[in-house]
Amino acid sequence: MDRTNGQKQPPLGKIARLYYEHGLTHQEIADLCGLSRIKVTRLLAEARRVGIVEITVHSDDHLFVGLESALGQAYPLRQAWVGPTFADEARALHSLGAVAAECIGTFLEEGTTVAVGLSGSVAAIPGHLRPAAALNLGIVPLTGSRGGISRAASSHELALAFAAAVGGHAYHLPAPLLARNVEAAQVWREDPAVQETLERAASADVLIAGIGGTDTDGGVLVQGLSPTELAGIRERGAVGDIAGRFFDANGAAVAGEVDERLIGLDLDQLRSVPVRIGVARGADKRPALDVAVRQGLINVLVTDVSTAEGLLASADAPTDRPV
Repeated sequence: MDRTNGQKQPPLGKIARLYYEHGLTHQEIADLCGLSRIKVTRLLAEARRVGIVEITVHSDDHLFVGLESALGQAYPLRQAWVGPTFADEARALHSLGAVAAECIGTFLEEGTTVAVGLSGSVAAIPGHLRPAAALNLGIVPLTGSRGGISRAASSHELALAFAAAVGGHAYHLPAPLLARNVEAAQVWREDPAVQETLERAASADVLIAGIGGTDTDGGVLVQGLSPTELAGIRERGAVGDIAGRFFDANGAAVAGEVDERLIGLDLDQLRSVPVRIGVARGADKRPALDVAVRQGLINVLVTDVSTAEGLLASADAPTDRPV
């Protein structure tokens, strides 16, 4: 049994300090603490996982330059950012969030307003952002929020998380993601506080949003629809959504009650934001990503190796659509 001074296991902080601050090897720590070398390795990994140890790499080197360049040639993109692929969902989101945070950092200047879309992928970003309090950044949600357990379902919480990470200020959109009916949605849109926040979002310098699919687990909005509503969306040609707005294979809005009930920017307003960062990964998102990029819904792509390779395989030829 692993023991140190009568204890089953020394504190993670002690192991981490011995290794990172005092330069002891895994074996030296093992001998000192009465542990196996493998146990020390596992404890150091645990210290990183729970946040006792944070590692910052000071480098601007991209991980997959070849893939990023190929995406820029095959699609009308300003930039492409690619991270590694993981089978484990938690690791995949962590990595995608880190790459997206690095991407966002290149577009932040004094007074930049960033509009954030409701998405699990976008919710993975704030933990990787670097403070930039001197830039006086504004963070504004693109849509209202869903009710129930949070799980990235609150646009307000997401905006607050981004603002806290960069040292900026967040704006609140006091409305639901989907109103109860079309009439209620109109009432929400006429509320002065809602109008003010949506106008600020429409004039943002940068937006960052996930790209959802139309499968039952394709995104935050899809998961809140009934089977009948989802079937209707598909019948009208929806291939995906961005910031809650469903679009078809031509990048056009999918009309209907769901679209009329949504509180948020429409597709034309989204396209008017100069820098439009889309963050998504997975085979189920490829069709929607392909359309979103080709039709100018996004002009900066953050994804993983597997998705990038899938997109390139389906890309027929470069386009000259302006970005």
